[in-house]
Amino acid sequence: MDTQNILVCGIGGQGVVLAGKIISHAAFEKGFDVKTSEVHGMSQRGGSVSTHIRFGDKVFSPLIPGQSADILLSFDIYETLRYARDFADKKTLIISSNYGKIPLWASARENDRISIAEISGALKINFDKLLMVNNKETAMSLGNIKVANIILIGLLSKFTDIEEDFWLKVIKDNVPKKTEEINIKSFLAGRNEK
Repeated sequence: MDTQNILVCGIGGQGVVLAGKIISHAAFEKGFDVKTSEVHGMSQRGGSVSTHIRFGDKVFSPLIPGQSADILLSFDIYETLRYARDFADKKTLIISSNYGKIPLWASARENDRISIAEISGALKINFDKLLMVNNKETAMSLGNIKVANIILIGLLSKFTDIEEDFWLKVIKDNVPKKTEEINIKSFLAGRNEK
């Protein structure tokens, strides 16, 4: 298999690091060579966080080369704009349609927020598949806002060569004890997203 490059981004506290761990462990369980790299920045204060995940038959570097990411899994709509430059045309973007903390560059605008319509319009130009999901709403309907990241992982799982059983095992092994059931439900909700 050619190397698959996945970039996960968001802000501190959204579960970016856990998502990277789950994705990389699922790829490893499947038997792929896996390399990862994390950038935490000022994550403890809601700063930008990203994780590069690369897997395939043989991977030599943990960093995704410029313009060669295949999938961007974004937990924050503003962070999507920061990292979209790392993609070549016609790739897949999975994004939470929820706003996180408004970054300084965006709050300097007269009306404070770039609209979701503006962002999706700009992104549709470069991405073959643009999937915007209100994962927080789905998480609330499942009874736990903390599983919003797992919903997006479920959606991402459909675009990999990793079977569902590997994902379920890794989620059970990596989420806090007594939360396995809600996390599995959340993963399946994302995986079944249309």
